[in-house]
Amino acid sequence: MHTPAQLPADLVAPDYQHSLANLAARLHGTPGVAPLQHPLLDDLEQAETLILLLIDGMGEAQLAALAPDGWLARQPRCSLRSVFPSTTTAAITTLLTGAAPSQHGLLAWHIWAPEAGCIATPLPLREHWREHGEPLPDDTLATTLYRQPSALLAGARRPYVLQPEYIADSRYSRHHGGEAAALPWRGYDALFGQLAALAQQPGRKFVYAYIPDLDSLMHHKGTRHVRAQLLLQRLDAHCAALAPQLPASCRLLITADHGQLDIPPEKLLFLNDYPELAAMLARPLSGEPRVAFCQVRPECRDSFPAAVAATLGHALWVLRAEDVLAAEWFGPPPHHPQLAARLGDYVLLLKDDWGLLQMVDDKERPRLIGNHGGMSRAEMAIPLIVHAGTA
Repeated sequence: MHTPAQLPADLVAPDYQHSLANLAARLHGTPGVAPLQHPLLDDLEQAETLILLLIDGMGEAQLAALAPDGWLARQPRCSLRSVFPSTTTAAITTLLTGAAPSQHGLLAWHIWAPEAGCIATPLPLREHWREHGEPLPDDTLATTLYRQPSALLAGARRPYVLQPEYIADSRYSRHHGGEAAALPWRGYDALFGQLAALAQQPGRKFVYAYIPDLDSLMHHKGTRHVRAQLLLQRLDAHCAALAPQLPASCRLLITADHGQLDIPPEKLLFLNDYPELAAMLARPLSGEPRVAFCQVRPECRDSFPAAVAATLGHALWVLRAEDVLAAEWFGPPPHHPQLAARLGDYVLLLKDDWGLLQMVDDKERPRLIGNHGGMSRAEMAIPLIVHAGTA
């Protein structure tokens, strides 16, 4: 068993002075973490329009590999770190609430939610595994999980949220969109046209635009696939065409929630293939393919770390959940009231390009290639591109 301090130095631990959480605090004025400080943001508050464009999965590694000579790569930028886990659920909730994962509690793809009696998928909303009783109605599950208020309030800036139309009216979007005007988009021409039109309208405003497609494609095809390259280059061209339409009173910020790395099929492990380890759990694994949270049977808590290390030590590190909390990987206090319960007893952090999942039914095992959630540089390092309008 390891402690956070014993992990290799080339891992990129979260840094809640230079992270997405700090960017969110700067944009929204929320108190959860310190606001991000960087010369690129020196005149941010004076801008009439702020546009935050989030390209899901576009880490520094993806920008360098897929579009190294494009418009995005040539713009003034700095490097930020994602939150932990480096995953969409945790990161986007941070961007929309201004709270670190330790505070909003939506940590991962799957979370154990004792207050709901199930392992839930917060985004998209559904129950993954129920401990007992009947499934909760979707509205009840949403109310139970989505406790952190949105930071998108109709205050000094009027907020807008631009998301693909297939998720724009989800329970997650409605809650975390707060008082923002929802402007669903279908197709990149429509999205970037809306951004140009909003920037040219008078009045102080904050515009959040979300593009999920690169992340989705890399999950299925990998981070170096030619289709991923073509997609990012297409988005790059749209950004380049938008830039000269933005007035001098506008600031365009382009970033990502996390990066990705490829897991070879033979390195995506399933706990179902290790029944002696699965039997030590009180509930199925939660978390991500690159970091798993373990709820261990009381009688197995002492023996679990050695058993996992003996079988899977080549692929992962075993850490006490209390040590991870103390290291503030999820962010600073005040903690979500269920944070410790959601982590359970142990955290499994995957090494190199390994992944770990546990199936809770007989469905076909997912063939995920691009993955994220861990602490490699490919997953944690993300760009923050800042463009000042000139029109």
